[in-house]
Amino acid sequence: MSDAAPMVLVSRVSQTFRRADGQKVRAVDDVSVQIPEGQFVCLLGPSGCGKTTLLQMVAGLLAPTQGEIRVAGQCVRGPAPERGMVFQKDSVFPWMRVIDNVEFGLKCRGVAKPERQAIARRYLAMVGLAAVERAWPRELSGGMLKRVAIATVFANGAAVLLLDEPFGALDYVTKRQLHDVLLTLWGAGASGGRRTVLFVTHDVDEALLLADRILVVHSGRIVDDMAIPAPRPRNSDSLLLPAMVANKHRLLAHLGLEVAPAVPVLAQ
Repeated sequence: MSDAAPMVLVSRVSQTFRRADGQKVRAVDDVSVQIPEGQFVCLLGPSGCGKTTLLQMVAGLLAPTQGEIRVAGQCVRGPAPERGMVFQKDSVFPWMRVIDNVEFGLKCRGVAKPERQAIARRYLAMVGLAAVERAWPRELSGGMLKRVAIATVFANGAAVLLLDEPFGALDYVTKRQLHDVLLTLWGAGASGGRRTVLFVTHDVDEALLLADRILVVHSGRIVDDMAIPAPRPRNSDSLLLPAMVANKHRLLAHLGLEVAPAVPVLAQ
């Protein structure tokens, strides 16, 4: 793959389902997009807009009804180790201890036990779970389970990470902590450099805090492609920058939400 070639190339892709009543529904409608290596992209849109279907096609879990998807120049024909996925629901094996979960993909690829344990422990330390490597998943909180899932997908060395609303069920504080964990692993400080990320969300603030670029999905189509130039690292104050406020208004308009004017604070 040349330096100029995209890591993910989606070309005229559609996905059509047949409902129980026999009617056809086009969940993804003639989508084309290019994503360069190392970019963090959020797919933003309301429930049912097609963003998860598009992610599943990039993962190889669904075959497009028409069109083609290439990752690292290779046509996607099914799941592959270079595409790691974190689901909305917990994807941690409950019958395996934490470290065994993180090692699992490496074990399947034939990595020797000392090496895979060293890799697993490195990523568990990076997500703050070194002290619970021998714990069972049932002993962990929801936020800790997400840390295990994130450590697992990074440890397996996937070049493209696909995350389907992974933090949607978590409280605000835990979600923000996991944003920091994810960005630390994705960023330059993580071993192997930046991976290419597609992150599905319906949370506008989450997309603005995480993404280099936001693709707005509506009725199966990409209706906006927005670059987010705000410097990193970002925090709540970043959302108050004029450019970020303008971006938020633009995104909310796509979602059909009106932005209420600021209410003046009266002097006491």
